[in-house]
Amino acid sequence: MASVNNLLLIICFTFIFSPCISAASDSKGFSTNLIHIHSPSSPYKNVKAESLAEDTTLKSTLSRHAYLRARQQKALQPADFVPPPLIRDKFAFLANLSIGNPPTNVYVVLDTGSDLFWIQCEPCDICYKQKDPIYNRTKSNSYTEMLCNEPPCVSLGREGQCSDSGSCLYQTAYADGSRTSGLLSYEKVAFTSHYSDEDKTAQVGFGCGLQNLNFITSNRDGGVLGLGPGLVSLVSQLSAIGKVSKSFAYCFGNISNPNAGGFLVFGDATYLNGEMTPMVIAEFYYVNLLGIGLGVGEPRLDINSSSLERKPDGSGGVIIDSGSTLSVFPPEVYEVVRNAVVDKLKKGYNISPLTSSPDCFEGKIERDLPLFPTLVLYLESTGILNDRWSIFLQRYDELFCLGFTSGKGLSIIGTLAQQSYKFGYNLELSTLSIESNPDCRF
Repeated sequence: MASVNNLLLIICFTFIFSPCISAASDSKGFSTNLIHIHSPSSPYKNVKAESLAEDTTLKSTLSRHAYLRARQQKALQPADFVPPPLIRDKFAFLANLSIGNPPTNVYVVLDTGSDLFWIQCEPCDICYKQKDPIYNRTKSNSYTEMLCNEPPCVSLGREGQCSDSGSCLYQTAYADGSRTSGLLSYEKVAFTSHYSDEDKTAQVGFGCGLQNLNFITSNRDGGVLGLGPGLVSLVSQLSAIGKVSKSFAYCFGNISNPNAGGFLVFGDATYLNGEMTPMVIAEFYYVNLLGIGLGVGEPRLDINSSSLERKPDGSGGVIIDSGSTLSVFPPEVYEVVRNAVVDKLKKGYNISPLTSSPDCFEGKIERDLPLFPTLVLYLESTGILNDRWSIFLQRYDELFCLGFTSGKGLSIIGTLAQQSYKFGYNLELSTLSIESNPDCRF
């Protein structure tokens, strides 16, 4: 366990997929910028679609928690599973990639809770409306279909099928009732280089979405970039190039600020220089959360650490998740943390919870909560320091709410708690690097 002084410093495939996977021989890694969904440079900055106009943050987190937990349980028992939901809310960062030759620009949401990288593809049977152009596989000279006996297709398990012509088919369903299916294929993907003016490219497997159903939000992002540990994930595929290590890192700026940015980087360029904590890599990325405190140097809150432990049968535990805005703690842990935060609000700031919504409060974070104590997440060998912008979320102009909620079993450290840090995942050493980076500068 790191000392308080160390915590203060913080504030501050081997598996070869296919011969078609390639990259520039001098590549140190692959990277791309992340933009806020309402950034001035985002194609969705003026979109007032249903799921963006209403506050879906709590609904999204709870729904996702339920399905992550279901996937966890079904990973322990042979059964079909529904991948974790990605119900969009107004607090999100998107990765900007280009795909195909000639290239098509696409915006995708990051998901460490699933493996598959998929986008909408024309000509499609059913496509939802998206703001940026939809990729057309028939107009790209670098597109090829994957055969169903190739390892990436086989690794999909029950999500993969074989067409009459021998091509690999995939299908993925989400908790909000939406689902996508299509062809698992190979295509050239270009990443922005942070080392030179040239883009770095790789031919990778991806899901070419031909039937994208029940996506009730129009003008949404173009797909999902799966960053899980599975063989079909982009992380595993890029490591198969040989000169890129099996690692990636990302940084999210202040998700309450539309002008905030971030980055996503793969391979040797991740520069994992932060404090290290061990990970258990299974269906998700697990970390050891040993305790929680309110105020650096203050005693830890009275929490039974067994509530946060991963059980011998693989259930429970704490995961790092890029698809959940809020953090989720078991009810007995949530109550202790909530009570401590509410008590500080009442005694130090004369702010009480709303009767109609006990996790929300009248006011503005920036104006009304100066010098609010830091919430410390004590991990093995290091910790995460959450300031007021990570403890609370400004839901509306004069209403803010807790940045964490309650859920049985699986605990989640969400993106609100991760903002302003660079999180580096080393899948070869099973370690997570955590480095303070308030401006998310690469």
